[in-house]
Amino acid sequence: MSILKKFVAFVFAVTTTVLLSFSPSLINSFIKVDVSDAPSWATMLIGISWIAFLVTFVLPTTFFTTYALLGRTSRRYSENASVLAIPIGTAIIGILLIYYIPVSIITWIGYLAISLSFAAFLLMVKNNEYARHQPLSIYEVVNGGLLPKVSVIIPAYNEEASIGDAVESVLNQTYSNTEVIVVDDGSVDNTSKIVSEYVEADSGRVKLIRHEKNLGKFAALNSGVKKAEGEYIYHMDADTVLAPDNIERILPLFYDGKLGAAASMVSISNDGSILTKLQMIEYLFEQLIVRYGQSISRNVLICPGAGCIYRREAVQGNSVSDRTVTEDADYTFEVRKKNWKISQEVDAVSFTEAPRSFSAFTKQRIRWLYGVLQTIRIHKWALRDPWVIWAWLGYMLTPISMIILFSIPVLAIVLGQAYLSYFLPYALISFTIFLISRAVPLTLYRYHGKTSLLLYLPLYIFYNAYLSIITLYIFIAWITRRGVKIKYGSRKVHAK
Repeated sequence: MSILKKFVAFVFAVTTTVLLSFSPSLINSFIKVDVSDAPSWATMLIGISWIAFLVTFVLPTTFFTTYALLGRTSRRYSENASVLAIPIGTAIIGILLIYYIPVSIITWIGYLAISLSFAAFLLMVKNNEYARHQPLSIYEVVNGGLLPKVSVIIPAYNEEASIGDAVESVLNQTYSNTEVIVVDDGSVDNTSKIVSEYVEADSGRVKLIRHEKNLGKFAALNSGVKKAEGEYIYHMDADTVLAPDNIERILPLFYDGKLGAAASMVSISNDGSILTKLQMIEYLFEQLIVRYGQSISRNVLICPGAGCIYRREAVQGNSVSDRTVTEDADYTFEVRKKNWKISQEVDAVSFTEAPRSFSAFTKQRIRWLYGVLQTIRIHKWALRDPWVIWAWLGYMLTPISMIILFSIPVLAIVLGQAYLSYFLPYALISFTIFLISRAVPLTLYRYHGKTSLLLYLPLYIFYNAYLSIITLYIFIAWITRRGVKIKYGSRKVHAK
């Protein structure tokens, strides 16, 4: 079924991209925009930019979004999912009629088809709720047997403000067979003192390991694994809080004996500022669309440090390494290297704190982006994976994105008002696709109430542009072997 979903998503993405490629020219022919006096290089640049946009954004975004929707719908409605394609297909036909057969009666038929399809879709979704498919619970999986033990490892360095909430979120899980191992990695605040209180209150479930000096997150995780008794090892950050049913929801995935690891759905707990709201939009898209597409085929690339679980057998003999500045990415690739499958449970949510300041955000993304490049370089074997190839291409295609971005003001100066009319169809189509792809995850997120984020989508375009600039900087630093200098914990690292 995964192959069928990929095929359907690919065909739909290619068809949509091809149809959209002609749309701006068709619209411009109606409004009779005259750019004959414009320099040939200017019109050529906008043509190249449009093609680059179609290839680097429209095609992959449409594929990822369609693939994720197919998978999510299939999971949600099981055998009742396929019937939802009828109104969707009818609506698409209506849109094509309006776009490409501009005859009055045909246009009205197209609008009628879209309206009826929308009403039918809403009715079918409502009716299908009664037949909603529920995934297996961990209790059904063990079928009366013993519940496997989960060891939750929390590396901490000067985390007195958040460590208590992190520990309590594990102790309050609906899944009871857990232990908490906090590794205080040389903190100089009250982290150990706070954890010690939990150890005294519940010494059977809470353990404390203390490093005399700060060795790094990788060393803290390794110390925790040595002490762990569970069949499953859960990696969790000290500024993370697990939803009460996080472990209960994620464990049933391991019913598949070939599954070596699974990621939580990482959400942002402090999304009160504009910057953290924009990060929330990114988190939802990347996890509920891109990573969910990977999880359908059990091929998730990276299990985040803010919440992921490993089968002990899959990581036996593996140590978390500091050879990259993203140890979670490197560790995940080591699991994949042994041919273990890796998935994600989108309803197993963990809440983490996102950077509040622009400076902290920039430093975080420099570390993340450079760390992934380091990981891909170390694990050259993974280049046979289409998802890894796409991640690699993302770095190289960033300069094209920059051309698209900076061509806008240049062409506005050259072409003047004619350019604004000429560019309008491109901008409208681009923003529509961007809006839809970022709006869809809001409907798939377990905890609703995020529709207000739609108001921030115009700002998100600039946020995305800034990420592209960082990516370009990172790629140049990597190609030239200059590397980047970052602070990670108490350590200053020159990553190359």
